[in-house]
Amino acid sequence: MAAEPLVVELRDDAPDSRRPVVEHMVAMAGTGEGWINLTPGLATAEPPPARSALAQLLGSRGPTVPLGTWTPAHGRQSATAGIEHGEGPKAAARLADLGVPVPVGWRVLQDHPKRGLVVAMADATTAPVLDGVLAWLLHATGALCAWPRTGEWRALAYGVGKP
Repeated sequence: MAAEPLVVELRDDAPDSRRPVVEHMVAMAGTGEGWINLTPGLATAEPPPARSALAQLLGSRGPTVPLGTWTPAHGRQSATAGIEHGEGPKAAARLADLGVPVPVGWRVLQDHPKRGLVVAMADATTAPVLDGVLAWLLHATGALCAWPRTGEWRALAYGVGKP
């Protein structure tokens, strides 16, 4: 049975609220283990409608509400940031149009309408660099969210103890 994730809440308008998440990212980067999922808070009275099982199986889009994920480098694999989203194909180009381009020096590994966008970055081990990664991932995930957001986020850290 998988361990329960450590949950950290943060806000778009409070950069200091990222610090606890960055501390966990630094710890994960040191061990090469774990991952962090990021979910936006939605400003809707009712949750978005769930997609049917058939639409999920046969459809060509990702989840209704986007999910951001960061994983540390492990062995020869670079650290990655990914976004599962329902906004269709060519997310990297869409993000560039929205003013949130994939940062220079990062490499797009996957840009698929159903499996999402995955980018790799080198040297993502220090707190300042990881804070930049987290800031971009929050901004990009938020940009791909079709639902009104509250500015609140929930980070779920898996596979790490306290930093």
